[in-house]
Amino acid sequence: MPIEYDSTVQEARFHSPLEEFELDTVEIEIREDPLTDRQTRIVPEVFPRPDEPVDLETFADGEGCFFCPDSVQEATPTYPDFVGVDRGSVGEAVSFPNLFPYAKHSNVVVLTEDHVKPLDEFTADVLEDGLACALEYLQAVTAHDDEVSFASINMNLLPSAGSSVVHPHLQTMADDRGTNEVRRIARREREYYDDHDRTYWAELLEEERSGLRHVGSTGDVEWIAPFAPAHQWHVAGVTDVTGIPDPNAEVVGDLAAGLENVLEYYADLGLTGHNFSLLLTPDEPASPAVMDVVARPALEEYYVSDAFFFTTLHDERVVDVAPEEYAPEVGETF
Repeated sequence: MPIEYDSTVQEARFHSPLEEFELDTVEIEIREDPLTDRQTRIVPEVFPRPDEPVDLETFADGEGCFFCPDSVQEATPTYPDFVGVDRGSVGEAVSFPNLFPYAKHSNVVVLTEDHVKPLDEFTADVLEDGLACALEYLQAVTAHDDEVSFASINMNLLPSAGSSVVHPHLQTMADDRGTNEVRRIARREREYYDDHDRTYWAELLEEERSGLRHVGSTGDVEWIAPFAPAHQWHVAGVTDVTGIPDPNAEVVGDLAAGLENVLEYYADLGLTGHNFSLLLTPDEPASPAVMDVVARPALEEYYVSDAFFFTTLHDERVVDVAPEEYAPEVGETF
């Protein structure tokens, strides 16, 4: 069954001081996500871009940071016995329980020994080690707790992306509830699977491969710019792997390679931060692992938050660049 792409265009008319008070028209496109029906508004030029490169040197001093190498082994919590280690490690990545957990099972993965790392310095190797470290924890969690039905690996980079700690790190969550968005997605994925005897994502990729929103591939992971972006410059990596991937599986490296490319694109735009979420649903064939990556404002001294009333109170997404415009640009990094 073909994917349905629904959108409407509204026109706002006013006498603009930018056009010598001539009558001006601005188009606002409203798109619905084909899976969840979540709305996204595409509003031109609504978010400012950095005028010049952002200097992160202000944040380079890691004194007092408990994620830095001289503190991480003494200042961070240790796992309960079922995990099998006090703290996990893969390469430079180090994992431990989240001191301020958001779910029953919640950990932190410090990605690098570097206190600050620009977007274009996150290599695939560093990202792969971090993902593998998080997956080792999730494997221990799901082996211990059979009630876990939702899991995710997430990242906020820098305060403008919502991070309270500058040092690059991931956050992993797992429980029987999931978040609002994860539950919504999983419910619709299951409905689609029951109706069509295949995953929504397999159908979507068939539709997208020949179109402008297809970004590229890294191994067995295909990357697209979603029709209704969840946030600025949203790129999604779609796998055919269900459940919790093995930390040593090829798909982990494939995801890391694609993520490196997306972050390079964000850096080329002059941005400094991002969020990503890798959504995982144990024991659910309708829900393959999908990684969503979005850009966040550059960390300027007086940066403008891109989370305003539309997102915080109306649960509506607003972007100012259509995916058909940026997907080919992201694709140049693949």
